[in-house]
Amino acid sequence: MKIYSMTATFGKLSQQTLTFDAGLNIIEAPNEWGKSTWCAFLMAMLYGIDTGARAKAGFLPDKEHYAPWSGQPMSGRMDICWSGRDITIERKSKGRTPMGEVSAYETHTGIPVPELSVAMPGQVLLGVERSVFARAGFLRLSEMPVTEDESLRRRLNELVTTADESGAADDLAQKLRDLKNRCRFNKKGLLPEAETKLAETERNLQQMEALEYQISSITARQRELEEDTRLLKNHKQALEYEKHLQYAQRLAGAQLQKDVAADALKQAEQACQNLPGEEKIRQAMTDLQQLRDRRDVLHTKAQLLPPLPQPPVSPEVFRGKRPEDAEKEAALYRKTLAQLKQDLKKPVPLILGGALILLGVVLALLSRNLPGLIGAGVLALCGIILLITGAGKQKKIKAQIAQIKEQYRGIPEENWESMARDYAKTQQDYNDLLRARQTELEELNRQLEENGTAIVAITGEQPPAQFEELCRQQLLTYSRLDEQKRAYEQAQQVLSALSQAGEQTQPPQFADTLTLSVHETEEQLTELALERQQLHQRLGQCQGQMESLGQKANLEAEKQQLQTRIAALEQHYNALVRAQEILLQANRELQRRFAPRISQRAQELFARLTAGRYQRITLGQDMSLEAATQSETTLRNTLWRSDGTVDQLYLALRLAVAEELTPHAPLVLDDALVRFDDVRLKAALEILEEVSADKQVILFTCQGREQAIQGKETL
Repeated sequence: MKIYSMTATFGKLSQQTLTFDAGLNIIEAPNEWGKSTWCAFLMAMLYGIDTGARAKAGFLPDKEHYAPWSGQPMSGRMDICWSGRDITIERKSKGRTPMGEVSAYETHTGIPVPELSVAMPGQVLLGVERSVFARAGFLRLSEMPVTEDESLRRRLNELVTTADESGAADDLAQKLRDLKNRCRFNKKGLLPEAETKLAETERNLQQMEALEYQISSITARQRELEEDTRLLKNHKQALEYEKHLQYAQRLAGAQLQKDVAADALKQAEQACQNLPGEEKIRQAMTDLQQLRDRRDVLHTKAQLLPPLPQPPVSPEVFRGKRPEDAEKEAALYRKTLAQLKQDLKKPVPLILGGALILLGVVLALLSRNLPGLIGAGVLALCGIILLITGAGKQKKIKAQIAQIKEQYRGIPEENWESMARDYAKTQQDYNDLLRARQTELEELNRQLEENGTAIVAITGEQPPAQFEELCRQQLLTYSRLDEQKRAYEQAQQVLSALSQAGEQTQPPQFADTLTLSVHETEEQLTELALERQQLHQRLGQCQGQMESLGQKANLEAEKQQLQTRIAALEQHYNALVRAQEILLQANRELQRRFAPRISQRAQELFARLTAGRYQRITLGQDMSLEAATQSETTLRNTLWRSDGTVDQLYLALRLAVAEELTPHAPLVLDDALVRFDDVRLKAALEILEEVSADKQVILFTCQGREQAIQGKETL
């Protein structure tokens, strides 16, 4: 498989694209550029996001660690070449599952590729599980050591020991485990089932024997109860026969009581014969009480009525006048007074008379003859007449004004009409209140009169108290009638009960030797009946349980068969255990054989990386390494080596494992060479160049030494 490009919305990456070439790709970038993020994105595209991981101290799961900073849903795209086909794989977030939706199609035609449209297309593309690819073809500085993993161990073992990956040995081991588990796995399997069934069969046999004993005991007890019951019934018959002899006397007494009650009932009926009906009497008493209560209420209302209102004090000017006449008179006087004042302000005759007198005097002084003097005298006389007339009129007007003002005795004329209106309103309010009080009093008197009439209609001429006492006596008579009826019915019921109980009673069947009372006899019979019922139920239960258990002979035969089957299953189980032990020994022997092949290739690569300094290494079953230089006589583990040497040792091992398990998968290195010195770094790059001839190699680095050694410019 070869990767062309990747486009990611993942962590700090937002729709960013990274392209690759065939062969060795060296991508140099500073810290926090996103190299580790791109590596995690590649793993997510191939194998998805583990949604089950949870955050804990010192660890943050990928679904939270690489949640897009932009806030967009996590998504990505990868363009690859696989089996000669250009294919695009896209992932989108689905609901709460980041990158949970996968689609694969041919890049140029858009034809779907169903085999890659799965949750983990990396298993199809690379042919290995996620854990195997992470340990064989995905190298990070922090994860250089190769730890033991069941998937990695199984694939290495199958490949090295059998030259294929069919998994026949593991399949055989699984089949043996399945067969063994089928026989016995904890408390499950054929053998525990047979043992459980045998134990159940033995319990059934034991239970059947116990039930047989219980049935025998119950049957014996039932016979004892039958005899006791027979004796008690005979004793009960003897007691009833003795009781029957007293029956005639009790029956005669009951008949006498009935006759006495019948006579008393007849007398009570005659006493009530001429009385009104009981309901009518009760209704009359109820109606009378209601009327008396209403009368008391009306009297109380009458007592609570306020007294009639007193006439209001009126101004003296309006006394004896009707309100409407006072208003009209005040308006008329006010208007007349205004007109008189206007007339008083117009002294035309006086002015004209004075003018004529003055003109006559002037004319007399100027005239020299008699006609002139006469004319002057006439003018003066006319003026005098006008003065006298005008003065009389003015005096009359003043007299009228004084007369009008005398009517209101010093009250300002501007208040005449308002006082008249107030007087009219006060008189009207008084008249309205007086009429309302008189109407209310008349209504109460009318209701009292109607109430009295209704009381007379009920009581007739009798006083109400006497009428009530008569009604109570009549009701007492009816009450005595009811008592006599109940007494008669009770006597009749007693006689009827005695008559029905008077059946012929037979004497006991045999001589009675018991001395129990009737009550004691009934109690013992009840107890015996209850015990017999319980024994019958218990016997039925035991018989039912016996039937549910089956035949005893069948149970004994089934027990024998189960014992034989258990013996055979135990023999089969022991054989499977032995086969597992032999297969485990063979598997361990085969596991010892895969280490030399990987160790040899890792040793060759490690020798090249260290310029021949280290010639010997060994690989343990747990993927642990030991190495020795040419001058060292013993192998030492990685704790004895420098960090750079340990990185080179595990790089050699990872490359050897990758050649075996992921020959066509890309090889990804994330800052895996930062602790190499220049000499060993150059050797490592030469090896990666050789590896890149067969597979794509992607090297992320934060330093420029790789580019310098390769003679390329920094990205």
